[in-house]
Amino acid sequence: MVKTMRALLACLLVTMSAQASAIYSCAGPVGYLGVDQSGILAVALVGAPIHKVCTVGAQGGFQMGPAGCKLVYATLLSARLAGKSVTIYYDDNGFTCATLPAWQNVPTMYFIEGPN
Repeated sequence: MVKTMRALLACLLVTMSAQASAIYSCAGPVGYLGVDQSGILAVALVGAPIHKVCTVGAQGGFQMGPAGCKLVYATLLSARLAGKSVTIYYDDNGFTCATLPAWQNVPTMYFIEGPN
């Protein structure tokens, strides 16, 4: 089941991320994971600020669509429960892992790797 989810997530995200811009990634264990009343997924890796990366509802201004967001949530939850790390990739948005804006939308997340 987990391998099937990973394969589906990889296929989905590869087709969504055909952009040729600068990227950065943040890696580590999941320190915070939550979903607000409108379906927006908030995450923080240990040592990084909590920020909003996608929505399981209408896509809105996020790069990732709702189907991909649901898979990202499942991946993050799996990593958190297993005490494993993940790597989250973002298109360049002027931030670093340490300067992600707390509790703000960071709509440029496009890929997740893990649990590792």
